Amino acid sequence: MKLVVLGLSLGSSWGNGHATTWRALLSGFAARGHDIQFLERTVPWYAGDRRDLVDPDFCRLDYYADLADLENWRDTIADADAVLVGSYVPEGVEVAKLVQATAKGVTGFYDIDTPVTLAKLDRGDYEYLSPEVIPGFDLYLSFTGGPTLERIERQYGAKAARALYCTVDAERYQPQNTPKRWALSYLGTYSDDRQPTLEKLLIEPARRRPDLQFAVAGPQYPDTIDWPANVTRIDHLPPADHPAFYSESRMTLNVTRADMIAAGWSPSVRLFEAGACGTPILSDRWDGIDDLFEPGREIILADTTEQALAALDRDAAALGEAARARVLAAHTAQHRAEQLETYLTQAARPHPSRSKPRMDNNNAPVTVVAGGAGFIGSHLCQALLDRGETVLCLDNLQTSRASNLDDLMDHPRFSFVKADVIDKLPPEVTHLTSRITRVYNLACAASPPHYQADPEHTMLTCVLGTDHLLRLAEQSGARFLLTSTSEVYGDPEVHPQREDYRGAVSCTGPRACYDEGKRAAEAMALDFARLDRADVRIARIFNTYGPRMHPDDGRVVSNFICQALSADMMTVYGDGSQTRSFCYVSDMVAGLISLMDSDTVGAEPVNLGNPNELTVGDLVTRIVAMTGTKARVHYQPLPVDDPRRRKPDITRAKDLLGWTPMVALEDGLSRTCAWFAEELRQTDRMPLLSVAAE
Repeated sequence: MKLVVLGLSLGSSWGNGHATTWRALLSGFAARGHDIQFLERTVPWYAGDRRDLVDPDFCRLDYYADLADLENWRDTIADADAVLVGSYVPEGVEVAKLVQATAKGVTGFYDIDTPVTLAKLDRGDYEYLSPEVIPGFDLYLSFTGGPTLERIERQYGAKAARALYCTVDAERYQPQNTPKRWALSYLGTYSDDRQPTLEKLLIEPARRRPDLQFAVAGPQYPDTIDWPANVTRIDHLPPADHPAFYSESRMTLNVTRADMIAAGWSPSVRLFEAGACGTPILSDRWDGIDDLFEPGREIILADTTEQALAALDRDAAALGEAARARVLAAHTAQHRAEQLETYLTQAARPHPSRSKPRMDNNNAPVTVVAGGAGFIGSHLCQALLDRGETVLCLDNLQTSRASNLDDLMDHPRFSFVKADVIDKLPPEVTHLTSRITRVYNLACAASPPHYQADPEHTMLTCVLGTDHLLRLAEQSGARFLLTSTSEVYGDPEVHPQREDYRGAVSCTGPRACYDEGKRAAEAMALDFARLDRADVRIARIFNTYGPRMHPDDGRVVSNFICQALSADMMTVYGDGSQTRSFCYVSDMVAGLISLMDSDTVGAEPVNLGNPNELTVGDLVTRIVAMTGTKARVHYQPLPVDDPRRRKPDITRAKDLLGWTPMVALEDGLSRTCAWFAEELRQTDRMPLLSVAAE
């Protein structure tokens, strides 16, 4: 493909990590056969003798003086298959508007400073990005992963936020056979918020160990710093000298900016460069670092000067070798280039947020699926299409993923409308009122980390969203199905749980927004039914699993499988003796359709789930055996209001619907592991293990 990049900087590595990131990523992308044009704004601090890459062999590099000069590149931008704008591009908001108005291909923003960017947006500082242009990009690529990606989509309306961590050119960054000069080194430009950590983990250790030599490389350090005599200062170290610098260090330090520590999952490019050179790494601590390197085996984490001093006395050669192996297995330019190619290819497909309803030219009955881009919702949409139904999917993409609908977007009987059910339903939905015959309400975040992240929105979705959809069903004469939850039983005192059990729910706990929200939704639906305002069905869904679960949804199956495949620590909350009953997604979808089809159920709630109960500890054992992982199990306290036992009594579903789960746990887990293995291959969390579907 033809890729155009507008970034800062490729030509100069002076005082910034962007250059080495761009160079590694784009060289890997070019090696995959793609054509690249890099356009860089001329700025004085990256000009003249500070340019250390004049004629790259992996792309064409050209400079423009200002926005007027950039107009000369409109045809190039328009003809590209994809155009990326980078963070810290001068007048970046205007550059983004030009790109979005001109480009005919995929457009994306690559943020190599995400936590800093979001902090600037929060305080109204739109130096290079503004809220108004974010939804206009097809992709928001971020060097920060984790929960930040969901925030970018939810708060700023990004169509698809994806992690694209910094990377390293492993051909250029390799161990060198050179004598060790420094016990501990650091490579990085001065920053106010990094300096206290540098003081704690390098400068103070240098004062206490005058027998050892240290080094700090990077520009812009003020003259007021009191450097110990055994700390060598190097003002600027060009990338060509990085491998030698790392190789001459017995250990090197990684220091993270405050905004990036707060966000987590924000690895510096220096981590991967040092690791590729086989240099042992001492790092500050932040959420997500153990997704990248295993503490104690591939990296040392330190919080205090004493811990840093202890690390200096350690024989860390094996640590450096392990870090290098991890980088070569998951974090090279080739890995990131493949990810970028995948993201751009996916974004080039018809995208839900750009789709238009395609139902105006026929009179077929319409089935509305609210929350249809979610895990269960997307499977339901597919099953309904397979039955011959015409489906209108309604979703705000807050916790669901647009990619779940990739295989449906071209279907002639499928349409997507991006909207939030707590708002007034848009005309694309209401103008079909006379044709709507069925309404499935699956609209609500269903995993604790997601629904607790915005509890007000969760409650409004359950109550206000259900009211809007019930009124739609009333006006259209449609049958309405509410997906409620086993959470309405709380931490049950009756086992297994029958539909007539009233539950033991905390109405003031951290899960109340969901538990009580669903109970209120049931009450509203039943009131509509009692008043003959709508033909209502209520499904109480128990734990469901399968392909398209969100890797970060915090649910036990997805957590264990992702941690096992990545050989990370497997986290068990409580002692593992609590029980769950897991239903494969195809069985759940079949139950929902059967319930909607049934003319005999009335408005009484119906449990849908698999009654085969097992402990969380047993689930861990099965997943460990299935993946062959070497990950260790780590126990943490049980979350507040987390139920100890959960098992559905499905007698009513059997008697009234003739429904019972068909997929055995081993079969379902095998399919789910295989799906996650493929999913993780296309993200920053490349699995160390692979699983084949049986």
